[in-house]
Order: sequence, then C-alpha cells, then structure tokens
Amino acid sequence: MNKMRFDVKCVRDCLVTNGAVFTVRSWEGYSVLSKVEVDKVGLCTKKRVMRVTRKEDLTQYISLSGFTSLDDWWAKIVSFGACGGWLFEVRVIPGRV
Repeated sequence: MNKMRFDVKCVRDCLVTNGAVFTVRSWEGYSVLSKVEVDKVGLCTKKRVMRVTRKEDLTQYISLSGFTSLDDWWAKIVSFGACGGWLFEVRVIPGRV
C-alpha cells in the first residue's frame, strides 16, 4: 500500500480533526481512487478531484484545506512546486488506524 505524507501541520490537523482534507500534489497518481496509509492517522482513501491550473480553482475547497485563506494555501503550493498539480480529497477510513 502506498503511503502519503502530510508534513504541513495545519493540513495534517485538518485531516485528523475533520476526517478529510483537500491537498494539492505535483503528481497525478496512478488511479482516480485508491487507499493510502497516512502515518499517525491510519488508512485513508485518496480521490483525485481535478487538475489545478490557477489559484481560483481551489476556492470551493478552502474550508477543508487546513489553511485560513486561499492566499496562504496557494503560497504553500507554490513553495512545494505544485502549481499545475492535482487536487486530491483524502478521507480517513473509520476504525482503520
């Protein structure tokens, strides 16, 4: 099983608190829907949502991003070189820690 890292604290905290988070990655992934292991969180589903081409594509997802503003989220995406990357929805599978 593939692993997925969440090194940005606010993003990881969002996943733990809400059971779900939206995250942008530079890679597309092998399939639209898969299972991943997240360290200290457990088994999760990872669903590819869309390709991100501009900051405004993310507006409707900010509430489950872990960030308090779109500008802060976009700045972190830029710092990771993930502009033009892929938006994923990651959800904790209950009872599968």
